[in-house]
Amino acid sequence: MTTDEMKTSADHAVHAHTRRRWGWTLPILLALILGFLESSSRTGLGYLAGWADHFVLSTEGIQWARPDAYANDWFMQSAPQPHWFFDLITFGGESLHILPFVYGAYWAAGLLAFGAATVLLARHLVPSASTAVAVLVTVVAGLMPWMLGGTGTPVIAIALPAVLSANMIYLLIAGMLTGRRVLVVIMGPAVAVIHVQQGSIAIVLMVALLIVEAVRDRRVDWWLALAGALTAGVVGFGLLIRPVASNLADFVEICDTMIPYHCAAHTWDAREIVSTIGLILLTVLSVFAVPRARRWLWLSTVGLATLGYAGGFIMDALSVPFLGPLAQGVNVYRLAAVLIPFAVWGAVSPLLTRARGWRFLVLLAAWGLGWLMMLTSWGFGSAGLPIPRFILYTLALLIPFAAFAILRHRRKDRPRTRSLTALIASVLILAAAAGNGALTLRPLDLTLTPFPEFRTWGEQAEKLVPAGETIVASPQLVWIKFVSERAVIADCKNVPYGGEPWTQWKQRLDEMGGWEQCIDITAPGFNTLDAEDLIDLADRYDSDFIAVATDVPEQLDGMQRAGWEPVVDADGDAYAVLFRRPGT
Repeated sequence: MTTDEMKTSADHAVHAHTRRRWGWTLPILLALILGFLESSSRTGLGYLAGWADHFVLSTEGIQWARPDAYANDWFMQSAPQPHWFFDLITFGGESLHILPFVYGAYWAAGLLAFGAATVLLARHLVPSASTAVAVLVTVVAGLMPWMLGGTGTPVIAIALPAVLSANMIYLLIAGMLTGRRVLVVIMGPAVAVIHVQQGSIAIVLMVALLIVEAVRDRRVDWWLALAGALTAGVVGFGLLIRPVASNLADFVEICDTMIPYHCAAHTWDAREIVSTIGLILLTVLSVFAVPRARRWLWLSTVGLATLGYAGGFIMDALSVPFLGPLAQGVNVYRLAAVLIPFAVWGAVSPLLTRARGWRFLVLLAAWGLGWLMMLTSWGFGSAGLPIPRFILYTLALLIPFAAFAILRHRRKDRPRTRSLTALIASVLILAAAAGNGALTLRPLDLTLTPFPEFRTWGEQAEKLVPAGETIVASPQLVWIKFVSERAVIADCKNVPYGGEPWTQWKQRLDEMGGWEQCIDITAPGFNTLDAEDLIDLADRYDSDFIAVATDVPEQLDGMQRAGWEPVVDADGDAYAVLFRRPGT
């Protein structure tokens, strides 16, 4: 077999033999590799449950199982989240007292979806080196930053609908590229069950491919049509039971003020802009891993998503009237989750391309530019390192890629050369990551809220604060509501998408010092209020409990002078004292 991986009967024989030999073993192995890298990455805190986005997404399901939890919470009553299936599995896990294990399985499902998609593509694109290339793609993906191009990447070590759906839509597109129509029929609706917006993206991609196939082949792919119809039905069901209360103007305001990284590219700094351009360029390069005769499939799916994302990003970044706000309003940045896995394939494209001579040199230059630009992203910082991280990562891939190109140019490559090169590249980039502190071994802790001091604070508060009572607390103390399972006035994490809840949220924040404190921790806010102001808030919201941060001694002293009793002390990082109204 030649190193060009031409589509011959020999290729298909290798493909079939590899599939029989590995079965599901390889996808499971890749899932384990990816899970290890995600939980070991220094970009984040390892695997997390009961923290971060779970402050918003887990409360509804927990309340279904235990109605006293979060009773009377304004945000939950006014702005329910669209992820109904996540609420359902949270309810089931909490009811059976196995929620940490349910969340662990949910996260593992995303890992397995990534592994299956990667194996499927590797066997289709490079059958003679599928195992080694699949390992390399997984290793590179596992070292990606948690945030890229305005979205969380599919390699965040946490059970979230956005993460699982991103890995599932990767598997869906892999099925579309490889002609696995039964897989497409299964995965399309499944993506929509997990995440309605990603389900909508899946519908667009399936309709686009359906149209292209109908024009190109003069036939209707009824399997693809069935997948699209089922997915549309699930999306419609999700929007019916959980309509998103928003409008364009509100969502643009939210983007510009509260979540600019996620949907306001015109506010980004140079690093965020450059890394996003690198993401787009690497995704485009992934087309060169696809045989020329099959590139129309890539153009109809990955290419369409890349075009939509790049167009929306440019319109927003340049503040183009109407089109820029429109890109924000439809949240075009969700498409980044579609691009990211294929950007990883673009990152290994010099090993997969059939280009030779000057064409290969052009591809290698484009690869180097895209790779270096992406490495400017948050999470690849090199402060304090003797050799910048981006140099080590680049050399770890460039050296084996260049050696492979030279061997192929001199006709000295052998059937296993590509496999050996991929494995060497995997080892080198892992060594680079471990050597510069990008990885740290952590035990897998499935505990819900894995920080003991926060759990202890919450357990004490839950016992003392009656169900249905509202705690007056700084909006910046976003953990208080979750760990105590008691209502709060409003906080900086639970932000409505728009409509009347958005207006009410701003009014509540104004009463607590202004919404600016949510995006700038140094901005004047709750901490500038005196004890009388806090007691007035408690009176207004019929509350007998006020939480005060230990870094605001004036409030602590004022509450004690007013006769309020401290009933829960601060504990390490849980740096708040809970006061109870005198006489209650």
